[in-house]
Amino acid sequence: MGLFDKLQKNKQNESTNINQENKYDNWKDYNISVKESIDREKLFDIISVLLEYLTPNKIGANQYKSGHRYRYFPKRLQEAFEEEMSESNKRIRFVLEGDDFNFLIRKERLDRNIRILISLRKDLSDELFEKIETFIVKEAMFASESDYNDELRQNSKTIYTLKNGKVTENPKRGEIIGYSFEPIASDFKKYPGYRFKTYGYGIGAFYRMWFGQGAYEILDKNALRSFSCHENVVLDNDVTRITLYKNISDYNKKANRNKQMEFRKALSIDEIADKLKREEDEEIKRNANPEINIKEGNFEHGGVRLIQTYLKDGELAHRSEADSVEERELDENGKEVFIIIKEL
Repeated sequence: MGLFDKLQKNKQNESTNINQENKYDNWKDYNISVKESIDREKLFDIISVLLEYLTPNKIGANQYKSGHRYRYFPKRLQEAFEEEMSESNKRIRFVLEGDDFNFLIRKERLDRNIRILISLRKDLSDELFEKIETFIVKEAMFASESDYNDELRQNSKTIYTLKNGKVTENPKRGEIIGYSFEPIASDFKKYPGYRFKTYGYGIGAFYRMWFGQGAYEILDKNALRSFSCHENVVLDNDVTRITLYKNISDYNKKANRNKQMEFRKALSIDEIADKLKREEDEEIKRNANPEINIKEGNFEHGGVRLIQTYLKDGELAHRSEADSVEERELDENGKEVFIIIKEL
């Protein structure tokens, strides 16, 4: 079940709301970027690790039986994975869902990296977390670990309705009873834990981060390794692991938020992400992706307007199939100066 399906279910059942709050308060996220060229058998390794400790309920993939979710069986796992990872498939979306975890492999057409998203309980086996880190050290370009609620709070572009009747852009999972794509304009980058997503990279400042194969082509290695924080160590494969603060659940403490912004400034994260986004937008323009429309003119906020249409789960889609449209305006330097999201 996707995020928005969960929201609708919560709206119908108040008791579910309470259970979800308790559940997700004890979850965390791993966000892993690996090179698009990774051997598919190595990519399957991370699934095998999870299956040693966790049991999925459902499985889904874009190329597998029209993309619907199905009851999990091992045979379906192999079939769905092989179909989704075929060389002819340029857009990847492979999902496993269980009571204790959610797992997603995702790649858009122009992405240079494949993103792996793992959400799971914090109190699971330390051995499992160690094996996830082993995969990261061997295969990842970028990876991060963060509190599940914090990831939502810092990266939501949706207006949520809470149990107390208030609305917010930054909810806690269990508080939500509904949502809407109300037109909003906000500088999401002001949030310390904002995740810049471009070319399949997911970079920013998070509780714990790993920088490996290819990361030093984008970020300054010396600046990374000289950054003062709770932990800064070098692992195998020349991987740098940075832990910004001591406790993953203390994300909202002022000192920890300041440390996130300090990291972003020291590594020029915002500037690097903006540059990559401009390059991606230019490539999108050259490829004339039908799901993305770029207009040039004299608009209210900037000279370039980028229009993208999405499904409810955030995946790009043709306008005829989309649930929402996101419009961004850029200035003459390619810097984002305005964003608005509307429901279709």
